[in-house]
Amino acid sequence: MLTFTDLSVNVKEKKILNQISFSFELGKNYTILGQNGSWKSSLALAIMGHPNYQVTSGTLELDGENLLWLSPDQRAKRGIFLAFQHIPEIPWVKFFEFLKGIYDVTLEVPTTFLGFKTLIEPLLEELQLSKEFLWRDLNVGFSWGERRKLEILQIMLLKPKYIILDEIDSGLDVDALKTVAEHLAALRSPANTLIIITHRFSMLEVVPPDAVLIMKQWTIVRTGDSSLVEDVKLHGFA
Repeated sequence: MLTFTDLSVNVKEKKILNQISFSFELGKNYTILGQNGSWKSSLALAIMGHPNYQVTSGTLELDGENLLWLSPDQRAKRGIFLAFQHIPEIPWVKFFEFLKGIYDVTLEVPTTFLGFKTLIEPLLEELQLSKEFLWRDLNVGFSWGERRKLEILQIMLLKPKYIILDEIDSGLDVDALKTVAEHLAALRSPANTLIIITHRFSMLEVVPPDAVLIMKQWTIVRTGDSSLVEDVKLHGFA
């Protein structure tokens, strides 16, 4: 269980999250909704341990272990994964090198060049991606649909327990959104949890949540089951 209790967070001495509490259970899927500026992405970054987000009070635990003392890479090793809203281009780093690096470090299983190539190529085929992506600079010149698929590839590779998807539908056209949503739905299992931050309800038609959180003015103002999505569709966040 991934739990935060009375969690307050500052950025440059400005309070952005105020005493929020919730628990994400393994094997269930969640959606976080809210207007722009409700600090949904900030919650995701705070959970992942972004250095600009200072936890001023409260607790953050994974299966009883205090995460606040752990760096982002250590949290990743514990099974937390964050797909960014804005995916950066990183020139001079080959995608193959990046994937092999995060696999070897996160799972602490060193691989050979040929061993990892044998491991990763079937995943590319499953996502209908060319093997040529492995030898290109990381995200440089990739479309948003390709970048999203390559994030899913990382999830398939690392098999994290808590998968936070920060507006993974951002930048996608209708067809790409459907494809990404279908791949996410295929990832669902009792061994993981999807935490989807979104503004586009079409994603939730393919990956329906077990629980919904609504954020507003630095905190969680309402929680409920999937019917809460329909309420927001009809009435907005008022």
